[in-house]
Order: sequence, then C-alpha cells, then structure tokens
Amino acid sequence: MLPRLLPERMNLPLYKGAAERRPTGVSDGHAGLWFDKFCDHWRIDRGKWTMAADKSNPKLDWIKTLTTDKIGDKERIQESASRLARLIERRAGCWDVFTAAWRFVTGLGRSHPVENGFAWHPTLGTPYLPGSSMKGLVRAWAELDADPKPDCATVERLLGSPGNEGAICFLDAIPIQPVQLDADVMTPHYGGWTPDAPPGDWRSPTPIPFLVTAAETPLLFGFVPRGAVSSEDMDTVDRWLKEALAGSGAGAKTAVGYGRFDKDDGKTDELKRQLQDEDRKRETALRHELEAAERARRLSSLSPIEQEIEKIIDTRNDKNMAEITAIMQEAERDRWTGEAKIEVAEWLEKRMKQDGRWKERTGAKNPDKDRNYRDTLKIKRLLGRA
Repeated sequence: MLPRLLPERMNLPLYKGAAERRPTGVSDGHAGLWFDKFCDHWRIDRGKWTMAADKSNPKLDWIKTLTTDKIGDKERIQESASRLARLIERRAGCWDVFTAAWRFVTGLGRSHPVENGFAWHPTLGTPYLPGSSMKGLVRAWAELDADPKPDCATVERLLGSPGNEGAICFLDAIPIQPVQLDADVMTPHYGGWTPDAPPGDWRSPTPIPFLVTAAETPLLFGFVPRGAVSSEDMDTVDRWLKEALAGSGAGAKTAVGYGRFDKDDGKTDELKRQLQDEDRKRETALRHELEAAERARRLSSLSPIEQEIEKIIDTRNDKNMAEITAIMQEAERDRWTGEAKIEVAEWLEKRMKQDGRWKERTGAKNPDKDRNYRDTLKIKRLLGRA
C-alpha cells in the first residue's frame, strides 16, 4: 500500500474562488459558519494532526475570535424576534423575554475542531435553545419538581407521551439583540485514568476551553397550543416554564449554575412597544399606499389641465399657501393661454364658489382690501367677463 501523503498545513475544502477570498474574521457574517468551518489552528506533526505549536493555547485563541464584539445582525435579529412574537400571539400562545442570570451554553456535545461544539441558529448565526429542548426541560420540571405536582395524565396530555405529541408546542428560544460570547474553561482533573492507573490528585489537570454565551443575554421564549387547550392549561405550562428556567436552567452544565433565566418584564414590555410601533408604521404605510392609489385613480379621470393644476398644488414650496392662491399666481404669470387659460379660470371659479369665497360685490370702503372680491374680479377678467 502506498503511504498516505499529509500536507504540512491543513487544506481548507473550498473552491478556488472562495479560497482566494477566505474570510479573516467573523465581521458581519454568520458566526456559526466561521466557528465550525474555518478553524485553521491544526498542523501535521510527524504524521499526526495536532494543534499549532506556535500558539500558546490554540483552542482558546480560536474561541476568542468570537468574543471581541457582539455577534449577529441587529436588524435581522429584531425582525426574527418580532415575527416569532407575532406568530405566537396569532396562535393564541404565550411568550416572554427571559434574561440569563449567568452564562449559558448549548450544543457542547457537537463535534468540533476545538473539542467542544456549540449550537448555532441556522439563519441568525447566534446561540439559541431548540424548542424540543425547552419541551424536555419543562416536562422534566413538571414530573420532578413542580409544586403542586400534576398527575401523569395532565403531563402527557399537555406535553406528550410515546406516540403522542401533546397539546403544547414549544418554539425555539432566540435572542432579541446581538449576543456577547465569552470563553470559559473546564478542567477534568482525572482524565485518562484506567483501572490499573486510577485517578488521583497527583495527576496533572487538563484545562479545556469552550465557548459560552455571556450573562444577561435576553432570549424570547414561547409556546403555542396545538389544539383545544384551556386558559388554565396555558397558565399552568407558562408557570412550569418560568419555574424550570429559574430553578433548573436550560442548556448544558446546569448542575454548576449555567443556564438559569429570569423573566425580564422590562425587556418584554420593550419588545411589545416595538411591535406596537411596527403596527403603527405598517398601518401608516398602508394608508399612504391606499391614498396614493386613490389619488392615481382620481388623476387618471382628470383632464390634462386639471392634472397640471394638481401637480402645481402638490409641488408648491409654501404648503401653507392656499391652493387657489397658488393657481392664481401661475395664471397671472400667463402660464396658460387660449382654451387652457379659460379652463384654469373656470376651475378657479368653481373652487372659489365651493369655498364660499366668490364675491362679485363688496361693501368695503376700500375694495382693494377685500381679498375675495379682488380675486373674483381677477378670475372674471381671465374669463373675459370683466
């Protein structure tokens, strides 16, 4: 068998064009793709893969490439949180924002070049907690720690059983803002022991760095009913969720304090106000769209001169100027001639009469100071009646 030839540096499995434009950091891209696909700290040493010897702690160095700045696009994250909250509301579900009391980590068991993986939201590129995990957490709390403890039939009816999905569907918990990540470390003091070489304090510890989500990260948690569920059932599941997040914690390493979440009324109210603002903006945009469509329809039914008049009114610099005054000024500048001038004068006469301003006689001592009378005379002259 021919010997296998190994490169001196790790070859990245990329197309040539992509390799030439290889990213050099997270930037504003998908942090999960960067973390999972572009680790280049591995080398070949005497035929074996090993972490780069020119780095003091290559695993930690790679993890820290994600801890400098917050990750995730703010606009996309907020849009996703808004859509999720609206989905839950329209399905008559429950949602709240919970903030991590300390760090939390999810997806440690996933394989990764630096040993411990991380669970990334597929489109947002941020940490998240899958809905299936949340359902398992709430079920465990209901069965083991809830007070009062529900009967098995209630738990199975709401949260399912083998062959039965249950009446409640939990959705993925996602962040509502860009996320700060940190590097943490675990130290298995007794790694590598065997029955012939048992663990002991004389063994050297092996620190293993891993990626975590920083404390005070807010996530949106929610669930929806799948069928006929009473308000009492929804309140019960909501209480189980709050208690489980605060008491047991979500994600990995909850036994040592990771993953505890507390309901954040301030962030919840803030997101609700954001939804209300979006509704108002959407309603305003829709109203303007309808008004524009109605205006376009109305303009299409007008004569060319009437359309020109409307354009003058819309584009006048001083919006406080009366529409009649704006058209009168243009007419006095001889903008129109012949039949067009007559049509404009007839429009002015009609508007003056509609507004109650048409005045062919005046009792003023100084007629020039009677504006309505003066404008009426101007229009009559345009019509050839004066």
